[in-house]
Amino acid sequence: MSREIPDVILRYDKRKKGNSYYLDYHLNGERYKERIGFVTKNQANQARSKKIDELLNQAGITTGRKSISLTQAIEIHMGIKKRNVRESTLKKYRANKYHLVEAIKDVGEKHFKDVATISEAQFQLLADTLKSRTKSDHRKNNLLVFLKAVENTAIRKGYMQRKISADIKTKKPDPKLKVQYFTKTELQEVWKCSDKFYTDYFKFFVLTGLRLGEFIHLKWDNVDFENKVISIEKYMEDGELIWEPKTKSSIRNVPLSVEAIDILRKQEGKDDIFVFTSKRGMKLHPNTVYGAFKRAVGKAKVSEDKTIHTLRHTFASQLAQKGVELYKIGTYLGHSKSETTRIYAHLSPSDDAEVLGQIEV
Repeated sequence: MSREIPDVILRYDKRKKGNSYYLDYHLNGERYKERIGFVTKNQANQARSKKIDELLNQAGITTGRKSISLTQAIEIHMGIKKRNVRESTLKKYRANKYHLVEAIKDVGEKHFKDVATISEAQFQLLADTLKSRTKSDHRKNNLLVFLKAVENTAIRKGYMQRKISADIKTKKPDPKLKVQYFTKTELQEVWKCSDKFYTDYFKFFVLTGLRLGEFIHLKWDNVDFENKVISIEKYMEDGELIWEPKTKSSIRNVPLSVEAIDILRKQEGKDDIFVFTSKRGMKLHPNTVYGAFKRAVGKAKVSEDKTIHTLRHTFASQLAQKGVELYKIGTYLGHSKSETTRIYAHLSPSDDAEVLGQIEV
């Protein structure tokens, strides 16, 4: 008589100490709950994998677990991400994938034919090779995070039985104390050198602090002239989600100045849905706006490493210089964390020196 092979589900209870994991499954008509306890999610997944193997062996199924290479594990990880992340984020993952695959070739693919047999030393060598592919501390950290994420996927899917990256440390680089922005003189140079069709578009970034995606997907339904505000919201079409802001905090209202309203009024009648359109009256493509601005910066006498995103920083920097409180600036920008807005703190006018001058010694 064949026995039923259960689907072992990993569950957890939220406790004060953290998540307490347990395995939940049905076997021969009875429900079983096996407590694992306070462990990491990776350890819990390993326990789940072990339990599945145990139940398979009890049922007399000895097919064994399939072995895969690290390159195949990367593809499995990317397949999962394709279903769960935005296209802009997926582009970053593709770049990480490229560097990781090349690092595997540099070290030697023979060492990574089976993820279950990779040694800690080989994994560490791969991590060091991966870091050597860039000089940026930020990129090094991103690449290591990606490598560890691939490992986690392999463990979760049962291809690896244990974590071997414990000695590979990831650390976000220290935040920049200064943010790059355009001075008023630089902005005037850029306006002079930009395609006249796009000049108002670029000015609108400085006046509102919008991200490129938010700018392109701004619809007339999001414009409230009466209350002098625009709303950044999801873009739905026939009930289907076409585009959404970067984070939940990005869904927000942005106040409009008189000059910003004037720019919006100039766009009326060009399109029934979108506020800003291409020269042909079509929906804007990000590369069109990005490229037009890059050409303007190239002609102007300003640093070429400044991009259209620098206009967003310029919006925030000017507000900080005028004494607007950082939490308000963060609200206008749609920041999810206050730490992100803190990069503008050094621009805020301060009487700290006068206050500290009152200390007596």
